[in-house]
Amino acid sequence: EMFKNEIIWHYRTGNISNKQFQRKHDTILYYTKSHNHVYNIQKIKEYYFCLYGPSFQPSFLGPNDGEDENGMYKINDVDDVWDMSAVFTLSKEHISYPTQKPEVLIKRIIEATSNPGDLVFDCFMGTGTTQSVAMKLGRKFIGADINLGAIQITTKRLLGVAKELNEQIQDETKYTGFEVYNVNQYDIFRNEVEAKDLLKEALEIQPLPANNVYDGEKEGRMVKIMPVNRIATRADLNELITNFDYKRFEKKQSESLNTAVESLLLICMGHEPDLAAHLQKEVPYKLDIEVVDILRDKSNLEFKRDSEAEIKVDGDKLIIEQFYPMNLLQKLSIMKENVEDWKGMVESVMIDFNYDGSVFTPTTVDVPDKKELVKGVYSIPSD
Repeated sequence: EMFKNEIIWHYRTGNISNKQFQRKHDTILYYTKSHNHVYNIQKIKEYYFCLYGPSFQPSFLGPNDGEDENGMYKINDVDDVWDMSAVFTLSKEHISYPTQKPEVLIKRIIEATSNPGDLVFDCFMGTGTTQSVAMKLGRKFIGADINLGAIQITTKRLLGVAKELNEQIQDETKYTGFEVYNVNQYDIFRNEVEAKDLLKEALEIQPLPANNVYDGEKEGRMVKIMPVNRIATRADLNELITNFDYKRFEKKQSESLNTAVESLLLICMGHEPDLAAHLQKEVPYKLDIEVVDILRDKSNLEFKRDSEAEIKVDGDKLIIEQFYPMNLLQKLSIMKENVEDWKGMVESVMIDFNYDGSVFTPTTVDVPDKKELVKGVYSIPSD
């Protein structure tokens, strides 16, 4: 009931196809948290053309009409079809990131749905376009992203925006200070299957290949490995709750009312509080549940050590042949020799070909989509 609009964002870029209509729009869904929400009407100049001779002057200009260096125009309210360019490769704001949105698009959204001093939150911030525009428009902001490359790109971008704003005289408050927080001490895997195999080996879990409920067994407990690239939530327990063998549980409980029908070990890379209590609440049989947080409980597997890489130059190409995230390998008790595909453990590659020894300014940024891996081969600039 809080749905307000389906907005069509139409743009001029896109691949040419001779087999279908060109795909040149995205859909924006506009919802509000309540009926008491901010909505500021947006105005737009819509240009039109009029042919007339030198002795004829247009007399039909109304209060919302005008003429400037671009021609004659009307001022109209913005409707639910937005004709705006996407970010071109040669654009000044272009950053090599697959999901980057143009600032003019985010500017309209922020101006329409917030006021100066309000708080803007983008939980998949990518290159930080939302935060950058919010800073310029005098809004406070929060951004989040699971991708370390996105955090680094956004940090660099916001430092530049803040410097530019602070050098200008402002007619309103601009929130140019910000801090970066790491809210989960994670090392991200691109390959979840490989991550689970490494965890089984490091924690000496006996695999159960024919079991579609559990990932293995350890010291008499059935093991379930929760998501490896983020904290485990209560919703992640639904797979277990749905697939439990309740007939077996009922039989075991009838044999002994005071004995747990199953002993469980949940392996997490961080988790919501009361995970075990929630699981027990959802299951009408007594369970013996232990939760192990790799990031907290297994801190002895973790230490700080620089990563290592094997790199070679072949003509005008820089080739990454191998990469060893040493902190992660140590955490999982894996030897360097056992790393088969280094790309499976890499979120992003950024290269500063003219590094000055202090400020890292990447000119090559490789941040793939979720189901893809980094390239590993990069062109070396002529300079």
